[in-house]
Amino acid sequence: MLTRTDFTGQSRAVVVSWHGVLFDRGRRAINAAVGQTFARWSVNISESALIATRGPTGRPHIERLFALPEVSEAFRAKHGHWVTSDEIDAMVADLEERLIDAAKEARTPNADACDALRRLHAHGIQTAVICCTPRRLLQPQLDALVAAEVPLDVIVTADEACAPVPAPWGIFEALRQLGLERPSDLALIDDCEDGARAARNTGARMVALATPGAPPITADAVIERLEDLA
Repeated sequence: MLTRTDFTGQSRAVVVSWHGVLFDRGRRAINAAVGQTFARWSVNISESALIATRGPTGRPHIERLFALPEVSEAFRAKHGHWVTSDEIDAMVADLEERLIDAAKEARTPNADACDALRRLHAHGIQTAVICCTPRRLLQPQLDALVAAEVPLDVIVTADEACAPVPAPWGIFEALRQLGLERPSDLALIDDCEDGARAARNTGARMVALATPGAPPITADAVIERLEDLA
């Protein structure tokens, strides 16, 4: 039987991502919000496109979707021009309101993630969560974390880190607050390639949480379920 160290190595701390791991498994609420924003501009976004571009939400997700030829062409066909920076700004503003609703809809932390964090904490492993979204858009979920008494030593959001993954700042801030000097002492559990790139950029260990239907993630270890972190 595989044990926790088969996945996280000898890490002194384990950090999980907010969306897709600790909350909103499969990112259904987040993806619905993004799809609704694009629909307001008369562009239909497929589920496969949302899964393929999963990662930091808000502006980064909108820009990743517009990097898909079929999405940019659908916008151009409807509006007669390629999307402009002003239009992306307007879409970001529209999406922010929907992200608040998404945080309300998916306010309950995933039970398997909470249990994994409790087990890790019981083994003396420090625990943290990183999110690339501002706290003002996460309040229902932040309140739910407190109510669930999830053992988290550190919570890093966009308010503490200056750029989303694959930028390394969120991991650097988690290391700083956890009092760790070596990135290799930290393992990141994420469900997206941008998270894996951030881990590689810092030298942290990457554990990928596999998403059905999504492309594979380059990682040090892959788990199908958080129960594997026994």
